[in-house]
Amino acid sequence: MISKPIFALSPVMLAFGLHAHAAEVADAQGNQANEDSVEVIRIVESRIQRVSSGATGLGLDSFDTPQSLSIIEQDTIADYGLSDINSLFKHVTGINVDQSETDRTYFNSRGFDISSMHIDGSGIPFGDIFVGDLDTAIYEKIEFIRGSNGLITGLGNPSGTVNYVRKRPKNETEGSVDLSYGRWSNMRAVADVSTPLTDSGSWAARAVVVHQDKESWLDLYGNNRTVLYGVVDGQLSDSVALTFGYTYQDNNSNGVTWGAVPLIYSDGTQVDFSRSVSSAMDWSYWDTLNNTAFAELSWFINENLNFTSKLNHIKYEEQSELFYTYSNTGMDPETGLGMLGYPGKFSADDKTLIWDNTLQGSFVAWDLEHKFNFGVSLADAETSDLDYGALSGFDVMPALPWTGKEVARPEWAAPYEAGFTDVSLNRVYGSLQLALTSNFDLVLGASLVDYENEGESWGASTSTTEDGSSPYVGFTWELADGLNLYGSYSDIYQPQYYLNEDLQPLGSAQGSSLEMGLKKQFDNKLLVTLALFRTEQENLYEFVEYGDGDGVDDDDYSDDFNYAIYKGVTVDSNGIELEVSGPISDEWTLQGGFTALTMDDENGDEARTFIPRRTLKLLADYAPAWADKLNAGVSVRWQSETYFTSGYGRITQDSYALFGGYVQYRFNDQLSLGLNLDNISDEKYLSSVRTEQAFYGSPTNYSLTLHWNY
Repeated sequence: MISKPIFALSPVMLAFGLHAHAAEVADAQGNQANEDSVEVIRIVESRIQRVSSGATGLGLDSFDTPQSLSIIEQDTIADYGLSDINSLFKHVTGINVDQSETDRTYFNSRGFDISSMHIDGSGIPFGDIFVGDLDTAIYEKIEFIRGSNGLITGLGNPSGTVNYVRKRPKNETEGSVDLSYGRWSNMRAVADVSTPLTDSGSWAARAVVVHQDKESWLDLYGNNRTVLYGVVDGQLSDSVALTFGYTYQDNNSNGVTWGAVPLIYSDGTQVDFSRSVSSAMDWSYWDTLNNTAFAELSWFINENLNFTSKLNHIKYEEQSELFYTYSNTGMDPETGLGMLGYPGKFSADDKTLIWDNTLQGSFVAWDLEHKFNFGVSLADAETSDLDYGALSGFDVMPALPWTGKEVARPEWAAPYEAGFTDVSLNRVYGSLQLALTSNFDLVLGASLVDYENEGESWGASTSTTEDGSSPYVGFTWELADGLNLYGSYSDIYQPQYYLNEDLQPLGSAQGSSLEMGLKKQFDNKLLVTLALFRTEQENLYEFVEYGDGDGVDDDDYSDDFNYAIYKGVTVDSNGIELEVSGPISDEWTLQGGFTALTMDDENGDEARTFIPRRTLKLLADYAPAWADKLNAGVSVRWQSETYFTSGYGRITQDSYALFGGYVQYRFNDQLSLGLNLDNISDEKYLSSVRTEQAFYGSPTNYSLTLHWNY
């Protein structure tokens, strides 16, 4: 059967840099800290002062991090209606979204696929294709760290890491409700409540509930999801804090595509269908269920030293009945015939257990403060994939468009275990920020990894054992007040589970990643970053074909779908990136940037041409002084031409631009109404040219949201 890579997000809690001191808070409040108030002050201020550990684990802010870092805050997510990660990622500098199917998505940065999705700074960095719509309502902000990420993942990947920062309880009782209705019957409700649990405020809780039900511009497609999130944190003593929580997300999609509509005829002519055309059958579905339980114990040893231990358990389940379409001869340009059907039914059950221990702190030497971070992480992930053979449905298809009733729901054979993995990823890591002078900081770090995988995919072994490391060197040099010159270097070490033509694991991708740039922080907090980057990667996986392992090219459906066959290639990526973030006046705030890159293989030819070489992303928010109850924003997304060379010829997506935005009016402090728009010019564009199948992106979209808070 066609291999279905599955990646279950592995959310865990990572210690944050906590720099609130009881004595300072007491002074600020004009009160003397005493034995009874220490624990209250510490936990309350900790909620306020939490910062992400960022690219190095040292709790550095964007200006002092020697890599490119974009942060999308909760207000921006809400204002622009970015309710899922696919819609959010499309607006982030240097991040591209490949949607060649309705419910599986690739993300890439600087030419390479993103394989590290972390929650609160930790996760298992495997898998480059993500299933379902991950909701954004439970996150305070989302960070995008571009460039090699070995210090925080244990494995160096040149694309970067996405870090989701969960919402935490607040110090006062607060709540909000959002009700939205949009095009294609998109109905969404979100409730978010936070409250102290004790009179002192030493214990507090927060809960988020989401339900969304929507249809689509694509024929037959619909989706609904329910999200439940709860978290409690508090003080066990004057130096020990405890956080525990649970996340539940149930995502159900109907009329899904497995693959999508063909983009090219057998004579090399590119197809131009209506935007609503889908290759789905009306019985197809793809359901996922994520359950995550987490706990974090933090010990504030003293003002300069903090130890955190986290235990996390993640359970992921998946059920799907899918319909794929393919051709042995190509689609005839005159009749539209030539496509064949291929149904599949699959289920998956994944379990992940992670135990993280981190010691963070600071010390003074030669009259300057230095920071350090040391950690040990033990992780185990078990997956099991079942395949149900179809007993019918391998039909010769009529010409598109289809109604979804052309192939009846098949009878399915008894399931068998088509694949399994047992991955162990243990690592020791550390980083050190040395202040060599008052304006020059050196960052040193390394991650040592022990990786074992016992697995099988459709009868072929994927088992491998590897030890590796990712050293890291970076610096920041403040040339003038608010102007940093920075640089960073990291080795790339990325185990790969893909099979080569001999049905053997492809082995690790290896290489190096280098970035240098300037960061300018203005007095009004506007941050401008100019970055130059270069990556050299060897043995990077590249898809070759599907195969059944017999070396014979059969003419019917029985051939070439058991395995996805890959080869290792060498790819060089070089580029430049300019990003701005922050206010440019009392009324205007900007966030966005421009990225330009080149990608070449070992022969000097263009590599990964489905990735745009130039992209522009911009969010511009306007808060007019003449109308203090009115807010507005404009979004711009532009990308250059992309193409894919198939066996029948080149498939091209010309450069295009998409414009959107929002308008909000606040009736009073509690109630507001907002209108969101996307693709205002109704641009027609392909969602991906990664393969010779895709669907068209959304036409003009709109929604209204009523927001109430107390």
